[in-house]
Amino acid sequence: MTSPSGKRLIAIDALRGVAAFAVVLYHYTGKFAAFNEDPTVLGFVPAYGFAGVFLFFVISGFCIHMRWTKGGEVRFKEFWFRRWKRLYPAYIVTLLLFLPASTGVYDIVMHLLMLHNLDSMTVYSMNGVLWTLAIEEQLYLLYFVLLWMRKRWDWGTTILICLLARFVWFGVSAFVYELTAFDLPAHEGALANWWIWALGAVSVEAYYGKITLPNWHYSLLLSAGAFAIAATMHFGTYRWGWGIFFEPLFWGAGSYFLLNRVMKAQWNSRIVGIAAFIGLFSYSLYLTHEFVFQYVYYLGIPACLLFAYLFYLVLEKPFISKPVRSVELNNKATAS
Repeated sequence: MTSPSGKRLIAIDALRGVAAFAVVLYHYTGKFAAFNEDPTVLGFVPAYGFAGVFLFFVISGFCIHMRWTKGGEVRFKEFWFRRWKRLYPAYIVTLLLFLPASTGVYDIVMHLLMLHNLDSMTVYSMNGVLWTLAIEEQLYLLYFVLLWMRKRWDWGTTILICLLARFVWFGVSAFVYELTAFDLPAHEGALANWWIWALGAVSVEAYYGKITLPNWHYSLLLSAGAFAIAATMHFGTYRWGWGIFFEPLFWGAGSYFLLNRVMKAQWNSRIVGIAAFIGLFSYSLYLTHEFVFQYVYYLGIPACLLFAYLFYLVLEKPFISKPVRSVELNNKATAS
């Protein structure tokens, strides 16, 4: 990830690497029955690896809102062209890799249109991780609504609306099912995850000094506490019915506190460097690891990393736009 000044944000790359590797580890260990029988004993960390998805959402909000935060204009057409060029080539090839797993034309079309998260029949078909890509695309549309609210109101009001949207979406999902028996996924909707994504936008404004956050927003203790509550809710979902409504929010809050602290501290070590390197091709790793697992079992993780890096070199790197420096952004904004 690069800042508008052209310098890589190593901390962001490292967190993306951690998030991607957590999801890979979760899916890999999930293939071994022992890890599923008692995950709190045999695989505590891998059992919660799915939470990397929520860290991805927060990071995405941070990165997408960076341009506006640094004084650049966000034009709808240009924004979508950049997003399409950056994400779609690798995504389309991934769909081709998983084509044998499709259930038919409807399934393929829903994935091509990034609408597969709106039908329980397609949300986890083909490649199970792709539901988050559909959410991302829909959150990009919602970003323009978020910008409008951000310019009109303060962050408190904006964030509250994003949070309420989650429960409105749950209501819509339940209403549609009762009225038509159509199973509209609730948790996999963009509105259900909008608040989590918007936290990243708050974080990037704080990082670049556009807003000032209280010190507790940088607390690792609060991050760990939020993660602990979410983890408890996850394995208590069937005992605590209300947990399914709030668990992702705690994963998101924990990720937000963690992101703030990491960006402020800017830790630098060999481990951070390794995580940042994985973060460079984290998108490819996320897209393709399940494909590799189909053919490689015990050496699945090294094979995933190698395949994803090659995938990145061919289908990601050539389509990554060169960063626009903040001076250029400000000049464009002044000229218009």
